[in-house]
Amino acid sequence: MFRTQKYISAAVHLGKAEKAMEQKRFETAQKELEQVLEKFPDDVTTNADMIIASSFNMDIESVKTAYYKIADKKIEDADFFKRIESSITYATSYAPSDTVMVKKIDEVKNDREKLLALYKTSDTAQAIIKLYIANQLFELKDYASVEMISKDVLSINPEFHTALSLMSAAKRNTGKYDEALEYCDRMLDVNKEDIYAISQKARIELKRKHDKQAATYAREAMYINPDSDSALEAMIMVDHFTGRKKESRANFATLKTHAYSSGDSTILNRVSAIISGSEVYR
Repeated sequence: MFRTQKYISAAVHLGKAEKAMEQKRFETAQKELEQVLEKFPDDVTTNADMIIASSFNMDIESVKTAYYKIADKKIEDADFFKRIESSITYATSYAPSDTVMVKKIDEVKNDREKLLALYKTSDTAQAIIKLYIANQLFELKDYASVEMISKDVLSINPEFHTALSLMSAAKRNTGKYDEALEYCDRMLDVNKEDIYAISQKARIELKRKHDKQAATYAREAMYINPDSDSALEAMIMVDHFTGRKKESRANFATLKTHAYSSGDSTILNRVSAIISGSEVYR
């Protein structure tokens, strides 16, 4: 009886995952696949689906874990195999492999002219390397150059997530809010549950003082994935600017714990500057 229930439960979750993937709701798909893998951790098809879903969620660790489970397994379905390969390529394209170039960029990250000079010599570089330069320029508030580089990448790959996110952020910070939202929608065309894109919409609406709409987006992001740092950032900001200081502090404490655990304090530092008042957001 126990084994029968185990199989039935897995089948239900797998069916929900397949439906979610068809609808491009990849956060939901990943959660459902995790339920299946708890019961059948070595199932080839489920691990292959996990590679696809987690790649769209930018969850590189889950992509790696699932890949190692099936690396030596044969996939008979040629089309399915191509989807898996494509997802792995998609996921790995967001991690710079040219460490020499990354070091060069880091060495001049505070010098706009030198960053632009590196960009001009990066014709054959990975798209993510160009966008790494753009990200440094974003920190220097050179939004025109950020847009130039991002558009360069998007002219080749219109769905490149990092380029779309930089465009949305640059448009937000230059007051072109409707255009910023359009770039978020382009991310959501790829993944209907893109937490970054939904959270970015909250931050855009918050910046132009559309607090009610901002709160709607922030709550949506938190509903989909309450552990997401992007969702937490949006919720912290919404609560802060709408007078819910206690709730804002509680979520900030959670974000701080995440930063200490992961070693990445980028989002923590960014939101900390805003709620402390050291950076004027609006």
